[in-house]
Formats: sequence, C-alpha cells, structure tokens
Amino acid sequence: MRALPLLALFLLSGCSPLYAVKSASGHLGFVWRARPVNELLEDPATDPKTRAKLELVDAARRFAFEDMGLRKSKDYAKVSRIKGPYVTYMVMAADQASFRRHEWWFPFIGRVPYKGHFSPKDAKAEAGRLGRKGLDVLVAGISAYNTPLPFADPLAHTQLELPEGELVALVLHELCHGTVFLKGRVDFDESLASFVGEAGALDFLARRFGPEAPESLAFRAGLERDRRYAAEIESLYQELDRLYRSGLPRERVLADRAPILAKGRERLSAVLGRDSGELNNAVILGHRLYRADQELFGELHERLGRSWKVTIEFLRSLDRRRPAEDLRARLERLRPAP
Repeated sequence: MRALPLLALFLLSGCSPLYAVKSASGHLGFVWRARPVNELLEDPATDPKTRAKLELVDAARRFAFEDMGLRKSKDYAKVSRIKGPYVTYMVMAADQASFRRHEWWFPFIGRVPYKGHFSPKDAKAEAGRLGRKGLDVLVAGISAYNTPLPFADPLAHTQLELPEGELVALVLHELCHGTVFLKGRVDFDESLASFVGEAGALDFLARRFGPEAPESLAFRAGLERDRRYAAEIESLYQELDRLYRSGLPRERVLADRAPILAKGRERLSAVLGRDSGELNNAVILGHRLYRADQELFGELHERLGRSWKVTIEFLRSLDRRRPAEDLRARLERLRPAP
C-alpha cells in the first residue's frame, strides 16, 4: 500500500504512558530537526533538484492560503530530515469475518480506526498483537501528518522526492486538515482532504506548468489509475460484504472469502502493473477511508462555480455531527429542478 497522508494521533494519547513518551519524543525530534524552506533556498549547498521542489512547496502553500482559502499557518514551511523512507507508520485492524474495524480513542480527535508509530518495529509489534487476537491487520508507511498542536508541522525531506503532483496534493491534503476537521468523523475528514488535495493540485499544476505539461499529464494519469484501483476495491468490498452478511458460520465465511481475496489481488495487481501486496479487510477499509464521497465533493465544487474559497467555506459550515448527511441534503437543494 502506498504511503498516505493522515492526521497525527500521537501526543497525549489515551494509550499507554510508554506509547505517549515515544510519540512525544518522535514528534518533537521531527519538529526540532526542521530547517525553514526559505533558509534552504538561500543555502548555496542546496542542489537544483531540491531547490525546485522547495520552490514548488512554497508556491503550493501560497496557492492554498491565497487562492483556496485554506487556513493560514506555518505548517510545511520547514523541512526535517528523517532516517527511514517514511515519517511514521500506521496500524489498522479489522475483524476477519466482517467489516467491523478496530478503533482507538485519542483526546481532541475522538475515536479513529488507525494508530501511528514513529518506529516501524513498534508498528509491527502492535500489528502482531492484534493479529494474534484474530484480526486482519495493515501496517503502512505514512508520508506526512498534521497535528492539532501549536508546533508547526514540517515536511520530511523524503517527500521532496515525490513527483510534482503528488507533492502538491500531499501539502494541500494536510493543510485541509488544518482548515476543516470534524472530531470523530475521520472517514469524512480523510475523504474530504483527499478531494481537496487532488483537485487542488490539478488546478495548481495547470496554472504553474500548463494543463498539458508533463507534470499535469503525469498526475492526471496517476489519478486515473487511482480511480480504477478504487473501483476494484469497492467492487471487492461489496462482494465480501454480501458474504459477511450471509449468516453462514464463521468458519465457512473465512473459507469462502479466500478465493475472493485471491482474485481481488489479481485484479488490483493488473491495475497497478505489479503485485498489489497482501489483501485483507484492514487493507480494504484503509483504502476506502480516503475515497468515500469523492463524486459528491466534485459535484459540490462544480455547482459552486469551481470557486475554492466558496467551496471551503461551504464545507466548513456543514453540520459537525452529521457532515455527510448534511452535504447530501444541501447538495440536493443546489441541483436544478427536474
């Protein structure tokens, strides 16, 4: 599974004191090692390729604040060096015979279906404990995160190696979390941020490079592949959900799901052009977490004249207790009468 941006769940956690200490240490170290983008741009030792990516990040932040209406902050105005390929590692888990996901509770955020670790060893250990309880598990490397803390969140230096479109989408995704965040509504939050990041990146790339420039074409091709992958995941989810709700004995359900998962892995691998990796309920739910209601967000943006500032303000006004339902109801009123 490719790295996905997500909201940080580390500090002041409701988990063990050791987890809180490790998380605080990892986050503060990441923040304290960071250097300002402006400083790196002025440093003659910065190589041209890195300089171009830093300028891109700086321009993407201005676009987010000035053109999209995202909340101004100092997030991602610094870059921090990390040891491994990812900033942190996400653990997710789910029942094997249903799509009932395992959840954790964190202050300020509420109940969420994932938990982050700065150490891959700790993430694998947590996944092992959950697996021994009979759960499907997923461990995924994460490219970036956003915290509700007063410290500005930096980028990891490894993110500067991403293609232009992916880098811009990542920055916009995380800045969206700092603008529209609904406590306890993680599915809505992550799906919305995915839409804002990807659609915003398309607009940014078209303006900066041109709609037919290699950077724009490559990003659009990647989004098309992602849409095909998401369609396969959704088809697989629906097929498995019917099995899980069939009322068959658990042992029979687990036996019957094996060939479904095997065929699903083949289809996903065909989309990617490589082995898609292990496939289980946690993997399926992890992907769906970021892809719900994409068509609704897109339709809303179109009906609001493709004005990012109007769209963001509309989204901020949604009922915080029932955002998805409120979005559907208000979008229906925006549609022309038949």
